[in-house]
Amino acid sequence: MSRNIFRLKKPAVASPPPSKQERRRLKRRKLAYYIVVLDALAEKTIGHLVDVTPSGIMIDSRDPLPLEKEYTLSLDTSEDVADKIFITFIARTIWCLPDPVDIYLFDVGFSIVDIAESDAAILKRISEKYAAQDGFDLSTL
Repeated sequence: MSRNIFRLKKPAVASPPPSKQERRRLKRRKLAYYIVVLDALAEKTIGHLVDVTPSGIMIDSRDPLPLEKEYTLSLDTSEDVADKIFITFIARTIWCLPDPVDIYLFDVGFSIVDIAESDAAILKRISEKYAAQDGFDLSTL
């Protein structure tokens, strides 16, 4: 039995040239699907995964999140990227800004603080399978 936990995103709108903040050392992987991101300790949805780098993630959230706070995050997975139903890791908020397109959302950047090697490999497979751009090197974690 196959689990279908991802929803196809709406087509992306053309974006302006990248800002200084966007010119980064590690290339982001924008995802073509919404993947739910949970605060595992509070057992509540805090947003949807937008993009991934080997050292962090960005989510869309309905609420602004406090900076420098560590969260235990959980992402649902599917059979095509993992042999388990979710991965869990610790990440710290490093920035939070209003979404430039949707006034009801906030873009939140997280730095991955601690992730099991097996879960990092799954996150890499999610990035490769559902991304709209090139992948990243797991050895940089």
